Amino acid sequence: MFAFGYIRMYAYSMLVDAPVALFEGDAAADRRSGVNGTTGAGLETLSHGKLVEELVDLVAERARLEGRYAAVLSELVSRDGAQSAAWQLRQYTRMNSAQAHSEARLAEALVEHEFTDTLEALRAGEIQMSHAKVIARESPKKHRRSESDLLELCRAYPSDVIARHTLAYESLQVYADLEAEAAADDRTPADAELALQREERRCSMLLGDDGMWHLRADLDFITGRQISQQLAAAERAVRQQDDVGELTFPQRNADALCDLILGRQKSQANLVIVADYDIVTGQLDNPRLDDGTPLSARQLAELAADAKVLPAVFKSDWSELALGRARSANDAQRIVLAIRDGGCIGCATQSERCHAHHIQHYEDDGLTDIPNLAMLCEPCHIDHHQRHWVIDTPPNGTPRRAPPPILPD
Repeated sequence: MFAFGYIRMYAYSMLVDAPVALFEGDAAADRRSGVNGTTGAGLETLSHGKLVEELVDLVAERARLEGRYAAVLSELVSRDGAQSAAWQLRQYTRMNSAQAHSEARLAEALVEHEFTDTLEALRAGEIQMSHAKVIARESPKKHRRSESDLLELCRAYPSDVIARHTLAYESLQVYADLEAEAAADDRTPADAELALQREERRCSMLLGDDGMWHLRADLDFITGRQISQQLAAAERAVRQQDDVGELTFPQRNADALCDLILGRQKSQANLVIVADYDIVTGQLDNPRLDDGTPLSARQLAELAADAKVLPAVFKSDWSELALGRARSANDAQRIVLAIRDGGCIGCATQSERCHAHHIQHYEDDGLTDIPNLAMLCEPCHIDHHQRHWVIDTPPNGTPRRAPPPILPD
């Protein structure tokens, strides 16, 4: 595998709002009053296992309510249009304008493309509203899977995993059809997706009701990842300043963004690109970002033109690049960890936002070797130590975070 270091860009930021369903039916009211569930006063008596079971049931119930809410809103949109439906949401429910328009647009997409199966899956509690947003956004694109194929993935994976890797889940038939269509201009599905995302790029900076400025940007998967790398490097520089004090991670991020945009700092970071090397043909194959996002041969060539190439061959147990008792992983090890873990093993945050955590703690004589390291973002890393979570390390596999062992009920 090869890792290509690349980047000479400066930063914007992305703020994403998540919709909240407002519909509440009899089941939710019953649960609030303790008819069908445990009241708040009795939660402290539940074992950990029962508490998790209750949480899973509540999430499914919320999804069913959101499904009913989405169905009602979709019917309203089909009668009055998305703009009018958004106005009514704001007028009659006191929902803020941004959320009202976002949810009305989602309902409009579900109606326009007749995604009735998605609505039914929501109402059955099988998927979340965030899954519906991914389906509504991705399924209409020609080089994406169908509604039914995406629904199958939504029933098995979190929506952020599917949103990040929808192109990687491409069906072979659709891939072949698009390749045949694009043969004249040598485009692939990855090229088509990049072109679509670049057409949809946007950035805004608005003064909010709270008197603060709010910056939002929607960027294509290559540019966004490059900027994320730059911002992460700038945040690390802020963290090393003498007067950083007790700044929180979001505060350091804000300072880093301002430093980059205002020219107070120029950071350099590496964009990790992975490709498999075929010894027989002597060619690179399956180029992708370290989080699994696929790249076309054209994109690989463009990125590699200005890249620093760091070839490395890894054993099946990832045991290369050991540092013994060094306190921190070096850059080469972080690249290996980015390729192996694909980001935070707890929440899938991109690798540039992660720490190299010692599975056997450094203070307990843990070595700074790849098999003893795992990527954790700052919030997961702090929570890991505070809550005493454990990390499961299957042979030759990617480490996975798990809750602390608990006694059986």
